[in-house]
Amino acid sequence: MKCMISPFSSCYYNIASEEYFMSQFDEDVFYLYINSPCIVVGRHQNASAEINQTYVHEQKIEVVRRQSGGGAVYHDHGNLNYGFITKAKGQEIDEVFREFTLPILNVLKKMGANASFSGRNDLVIEDKKISGVAQYHSGGKVLLHGTLLFDSDLTKLAAALNADPRKFQDKSVKSVKSRVSNIRPFLPDTHSIEEFTTTIIQEVLAQFPDARMYEYTDLDKAGIKRLAEEKYSSWDWVYGTSPRFSYNHVLKYEKGLLDIGLTVASGSIEEIAFYGDFFGTKEIDDLVKSLIGTPYHRESVEKALTDVVLDDYIFGLSKELFTDSLFANSIS
Repeated sequence: MKCMISPFSSCYYNIASEEYFMSQFDEDVFYLYINSPCIVVGRHQNASAEINQTYVHEQKIEVVRRQSGGGAVYHDHGNLNYGFITKAKGQEIDEVFREFTLPILNVLKKMGANASFSGRNDLVIEDKKISGVAQYHSGGKVLLHGTLLFDSDLTKLAAALNADPRKFQDKSVKSVKSRVSNIRPFLPDTHSIEEFTTTIIQEVLAQFPDARMYEYTDLDKAGIKRLAEEKYSSWDWVYGTSPRFSYNHVLKYEKGLLDIGLTVASGSIEEIAFYGDFFGTKEIDDLVKSLIGTPYHRESVEKALTDVVLDDYIFGLSKELFTDSLFANSIS
């Protein structure tokens, strides 16, 4: 088994690493990584509906889609992530989960935390979820990966994932809101996330006789970089693969009321309509036409509105507030 600690902090590189390892390495793999602030959405989720888009934009939080299913999760520098890749042996999901997360559980117990398995794919401490796990099968192999909330900013976690389901209608998989907690408060002694990382690596090396440390080669880094740039950081992968959905928002502003309804298909605005008691000197249909076909992504919408004088269509409404309204999915 190859054991690795990622040299990357980019979510695009670390998620791309999973596909690279599965396709390039024949033997089992165990790896650890820490991402800069980001949201990782499941393969079958509507990325736009899972995130608080205004908050994510303001905080410069990256969004990436992984290959496995399950719900959206928030990562930051206090979140340690792990992954096991092994050949599929026809085992039940529960068996695979318990076999490969047992070293994690052992480490937590040795450090003094009363951790245990819960349900099909969670680790908990005193009924508080500290780790969620997802799986992905490809090419006769299975990837089992998960998060470990060691000392994450739970306030930002809640804010970044605080999407309002009332404003989105689709058939995608919705994230289940869980009662989560960091690991650190449950440890009797002070430990850094670096110490936590080292202890887990040592436990895996002890538990698996064929395990050994592996350093990323230049070829590995180049292959991961290519996947990250061409696939995982692309708008098409992150947002374009989201299922068709509808979005509605009502804005009350100083000069009136604006009711927005839009439909997104393949990640782009397919239909959009504006209703309300606003005034304008130009036909609202012209504004509609300028937005049809635009990727449902804040920067793309802002670019489409560059030469538009919004006051001509909706008097008294700023472009910033208008754009906020197209992505205002946080619960107030």
